Amino acid sequence: METPKISIITVGMNHLNYLKDLLPSVYQNITPPISQNVADEVEMIYVDNCSTDGSVEYIKENYPQVTIIRNQKALGFGENNNKGVLAAHGDYIAIINPDITIKGDALGQMLEYAEKHKEVGIIVPQLLNPDGSLQRSVRRYIDVKSLVSRGLTKGKDSADNEKINRYLCKDIDCSKTQNVDWAIGAALFMKRELYAELGGFDTDYFLYMEDEDICLRSWKLNRPVVYLPSAQMTHNHLRASSKIGKKMFIHMKSMMTFFRKHGFSPKR
Repeated sequence: METPKISIITVGMNHLNYLKDLLPSVYQNITPPISQNVADEVEMIYVDNCSTDGSVEYIKENYPQVTIIRNQKALGFGENNNKGVLAAHGDYIAIINPDITIKGDALGQMLEYAEKHKEVGIIVPQLLNPDGSLQRSVRRYIDVKSLVSRGLTKGKDSADNEKINRYLCKDIDCSKTQNVDWAIGAALFMKRELYAELGGFDTDYFLYMEDEDICLRSWKLNRPVVYLPSAQMTHNHLRASSKIGKKMFIHMKSMMTFFRKHGFSPKR
């Protein structure tokens, strides 16, 4: 096998139903500038976070070309992705969550843009809801005022609140390629060299905020984060935990880590 152009890193924990949509979208939607010989151009690394739903067995049987890393204990989002990247050989890294379905030539679009714009740090696609509507996936950096407003509106993206609207970038034209502060970590694309320079995801975050953190650190290296709407993916917006209390505690802990590292009004 030749050195692949792209290494896809996917972390899963009992996400078999989602993987049944993601995997075909990877191996059936490859179009130029990625060649039809997917085995030479794209490798996929699946980091299994102690699944018990048959995910590993399904991949082995149906997609033997996928490299599988099995954890002996459950690890956080960032640490799992870092493990996957350490096993990667591609020039580019695509962090792709299991609840993503890649549409058409999205990978090729991001690759082509990255090759033409060497100064870019992280490229993020346009995410769509399963019904085809736009998902608000790009954000401005959170600050204390936005955090308070987010809490008062119970985290609802549909809330009609000036600070929340600004945080969710509801004022931007999502049909245009443009620089953004950051995007949710369901789908991120970057050079493997940049990932290494950034030190990967910061493992001080177990879950949440590591995507905002890595985008901010990319900006601080003068490597912009670019929203590329011509590259589209469907995001089922998988919720990490059904235990609201525990989820909220982890999220708040991660926010405090973020504010401690970057201040209460972070800027590029």
